[in-house]
Amino acid sequence: MKLKKMIGGALAAATLGTVMLSGVAGADGTNPQTTGTGWDDKNDTIIGGGSDTTYVWMQGAERLYNQAGGCRVITDKTSPLKGQCQTGSGQDATDNTGNWDHDATVSAYPTGSSAGVADLLGQDTGTGAPARLYNYARSSRGPGASGDTGAVFWGYGKDALSMVTFGRSGDLSVQDIKDIYSCAKTDWSLVGGGSLGSGPIQPIGMNPASGTYGTFKTFLGFEPNAGACVAKDSSGNYPFENDVKQLNDVNFNKPNAIWWMSAGEWKSFPFKRQDALLNTVGGKSPVNPTQVALNQYPITRFVYHVTLAADASPVPASDSVTGGSSGKSGAVREFTRFICKNSASHGLNSFTGNSNSAELDKVYSATGFLRVPTGERTNGVCKVAIAP
Repeated sequence: MKLKKMIGGALAAATLGTVMLSGVAGADGTNPQTTGTGWDDKNDTIIGGGSDTTYVWMQGAERLYNQAGGCRVITDKTSPLKGQCQTGSGQDATDNTGNWDHDATVSAYPTGSSAGVADLLGQDTGTGAPARLYNYARSSRGPGASGDTGAVFWGYGKDALSMVTFGRSGDLSVQDIKDIYSCAKTDWSLVGGGSLGSGPIQPIGMNPASGTYGTFKTFLGFEPNAGACVAKDSSGNYPFENDVKQLNDVNFNKPNAIWWMSAGEWKSFPFKRQDALLNTVGGKSPVNPTQVALNQYPITRFVYHVTLAADASPVPASDSVTGGSSGKSGAVREFTRFICKNSASHGLNSFTGNSNSAELDKVYSATGFLRVPTGERTNGVCKVAIAP
């Protein structure tokens, strides 16, 4: 009798092992919930990097995606498949509006938009590091005329660049700003119709790898750091974007300084904006939502989630995403779809019971960005630009 029990137990264990092994999904399509998607019933970890401006927004979106509902996972602590999706009769979850595979998304510390895109495309190989450092990138500038081939820029929000000063503020014209950074006007009495008093103007430069720098360069039509009057810090470096604390450097003559930064960052993070004062431009404000949404304020931009086209590409006039069908590539595809899909396509957040679309609204509010205006959307709630 004892021998029979031992044999029976061994057979049961073998059967259980077979069932558990059958829970390992192969390529796309073995589970009905993964058919035609980037999911494969396995969890992957994907990493994004780049922009400072969009760092906190992306961390918010990643948190929501990581929390989103999905498959029932194997929880047996002795199983080598622990954490993967169950399949077959053991899989009773049906909601695939969230993060079915329970993939993990993570943001690396900022290095600047252009650096992040380069690391996504495998262009930054000078350090001997792996050619492709990231699975997706953060950018506060759109695709360049060259150099970004193979990337898709998913514009998920709208921002403005604010011109900030210290101890004085007023209304500047577009030409005033260009004249200040070309060093054509060097005294405050020459700009803003005399509303900013008098004294030497000290324009300050910025980290040229940042998207905030790239956007301002496009606005000016020339390199913002190129003018002889444009200051670096006492170590010979340009300050990193959006953090006014750096401008306390002795080289910057801060009471007479002018700089530019994200309006979203200025609104949302007092510790970063410090004593920076906003200026209107042409009578319009960078923190007026209507004036930014309608492009009445003259220095607006989109902020972007960036992918390789092979991983995630748009389906015209829809919120569908094509690309990878498994592994990290598929994980990028589904995270991208989560960011850009319409409200009706979202499921409920597993912790709050609110729609994940409503939870994303809170992330926009907390970081100062606007959702892409309805008339400018091309794919779901995003405005997509494909690099030439």
